[in-house]
Amino acid sequence: MGVFKFLVIQSVVVILSSLLAWHISQYGHQPTAYMDEIFHIPQAQKYCNGSFEEWDPKITTLPGLYLFSIGLLKPFQQILSITNRELCSVLNLRLINTLFCAGNFYLFVVITETLNKKNQQENYTLLKALTLSLMPLLFFFNFLFYTDSGSLFFILYAYYYHLKGSYSAAAILGMISMIFRQTNIVWVFFMSLCNVSRILYKQMRLESRETHTICFLLTHSFPVFVINTVISCWSYGIVGVTAIAFVLWNGSVVVGDKSAHEASFNPPQLGYFALFTLGLSLMHLVTVTKIKQFLNNICSNVFVYMVSIATSTLLIYQFTQVHPYLLADNRHYTFYFWSKLYARFTWSRYILLPVYLFSLWSINHSLSHIHSMIRGCLWVCICAALVPQKLIEFRYFVVPYMLIRLHMKGETTRSLLLELTLYILINSFTLHRFLYKPIFWPNVEEPQRIMW
Repeated sequence: MGVFKFLVIQSVVVILSSLLAWHISQYGHQPTAYMDEIFHIPQAQKYCNGSFEEWDPKITTLPGLYLFSIGLLKPFQQILSITNRELCSVLNLRLINTLFCAGNFYLFVVITETLNKKNQQENYTLLKALTLSLMPLLFFFNFLFYTDSGSLFFILYAYYYHLKGSYSAAAILGMISMIFRQTNIVWVFFMSLCNVSRILYKQMRLESRETHTICFLLTHSFPVFVINTVISCWSYGIVGVTAIAFVLWNGSVVVGDKSAHEASFNPPQLGYFALFTLGLSLMHLVTVTKIKQFLNNICSNVFVYMVSIATSTLLIYQFTQVHPYLLADNRHYTFYFWSKLYARFTWSRYILLPVYLFSLWSINHSLSHIHSMIRGCLWVCICAALVPQKLIEFRYFVVPYMLIRLHMKGETTRSLLLELTLYILINSFTLHRFLYKPIFWPNVEEPQRIMW
């Protein structure tokens, strides 16, 4: 990897995010805390003042972002001789995420190299990392004080160490990621499942070179499998036990306002995620070849698809959840996504089923080079992360989307450039809308801004 090229591209992404944070904060567009920042920024400023016992009950995540931010900023206070208020200003806190932005770019590079065993060209790796760094949902929150960039950074960092076989380091980083967002336990669980699958597959190959069955579980090899699993996964087990203990003690995964984030059974979330992934990876997932293969697959498995459509229709009819926040706040794109489509045309929930199925099939097909056990673990964890969520929130899709994109292979330079162009266009639109097209609520003086 050419260090100069890497640093130049990384610097471009970081400087762009920093300039946006500075422009938004200094030029009157949004110099004060906005949306969830009205909770995050005051809480970080309390920590900055040393008031660690004060906590806003409206905050639902653990204080990882605040602790990390204060830990980074405090050393500069003595050097610059500034007050706590100046140190933990809105701008300075927003700039913290530009550091995570740099870290995420680095992790996109090294994870891509690791997954491809350094067989890909340097330009491909850097282009893919740049493209993923500008993914609209991730890029937008790089210049606001949100948990998304930090949460993704520590999960990807944990996954990188997992791929390298350093499971204890991966578990520690996974634990840190949970302090940013508790639901990251799902991705720590994914890493442990990958380990178990690897050990299981290896053991089956030892048992039978010709047929891979699980019959060995009923033989003398089962104790060996258990011992190997414990040796390999004990660090992940500690994280899991800690997470379970926290939930039992806290009474919920979330802290603070639990009523707004109660777990539910919302299987249509998988369809929304498939549509989201298809839209952002159109050039990789929708090709003439894939469409032909999908149609051939339908012809070969008519009964399976009939059952899938019937089951999905029933699940959509019976379990479609509408969170009160979804229709109460017109500052999110999900409000328009739902009110203009799903709420207005109820039939659209069902007519999009073929698109959902194609999306899921195409995603799975793009991951066909991965062992079926690992793919199964990934889908199980995507369901575990999304189905219990009552609220449609595109930010919840970021981690599973990134894991899928990182594992995709065979993208051409042309398709990556098309993807990069799409991301730039979406980012340009959302930024212009956010900065220059505010909306106004009755009896509220401050302008409201539309965002993800």
